Amino acid sequence: MSESLLPVQHTGSIPIGYSKPQLTLLSDGLTYAVKFKNNPSGTRVLVNEYVAARVAQLLSLPVPSFQIVHISDDFIKNNPALADHDFTSGHQFASLYIEGCTFFSADLLRTDGISITNPEVLPGMIVFDFWLSNTDRKEKNVLVKADGNGGHYIYMIDHGRCFADSNWTTKSLKEIKSRLNLKVHQWCFHHLGGKEGLASYVEQIVSLPEGEIRQIVQSIPQDWDVTAVEREALCVHLMKAREKLPAILAEFIKKTGSA
Repeated sequence: MSESLLPVQHTGSIPIGYSKPQLTLLSDGLTYAVKFKNNPSGTRVLVNEYVAARVAQLLSLPVPSFQIVHISDDFIKNNPALADHDFTSGHQFASLYIEGCTFFSADLLRTDGISITNPEVLPGMIVFDFWLSNTDRKEKNVLVKADGNGGHYIYMIDHGRCFADSNWTTKSLKEIKSRLNLKVHQWCFHHLGGKEGLASYVEQIVSLPEGEIRQIVQSIPQDWDVTAVEREALCVHLMKAREKLPAILAEFIKKTGSA
């Protein structure tokens, strides 16, 4: 979390996404897709994005670099596009905007011989999504960037609907059923060349120290309105959910077919 970064200029809006992400130049000279407090999907989207990004970092999964940036009420008021959305000042979630990317399209999903530059992330993305109950791993939430040599580098983006709900509660966390049936996961599975990668990521997740998981949750900015009780509920859910991964993935493999 970098308290030194400041917003410099609002440069545009991203036309998709219920949370209305905004392109914003920050004082490090880079442009970020910023999700604001009080966006139409709710501030809890920022919580989900932050926890997912921190967890992905621990697992070396390809999420864009991210920052927590404080944006003032004056900056919002001085930019009509921001003020019109009634965004709230305070800490916001900023994900690096990567130029030259396309969405993971239906055409790619139908392609058997596509070359992935970072194929090791395919099993990781599946296991990550099942652990965090990410119900929104649709084609538009995977970015593909051509590497210039016929290959395609994959980035994972948009984790606002992790924990099966963009506005989860302590009650809804207890009711999550991590059963996903998404085309992107099926495509990834059939390009693995074996199930070993899934098991390897399960082992990584199970072996994460509880203290690291708790540190991530406790570092959620206070002005994102996550109570102490909710933080504890989220920690408990993450630790219980990882214990269920082997059985859940075995069911996924059975339904999807042998790789």
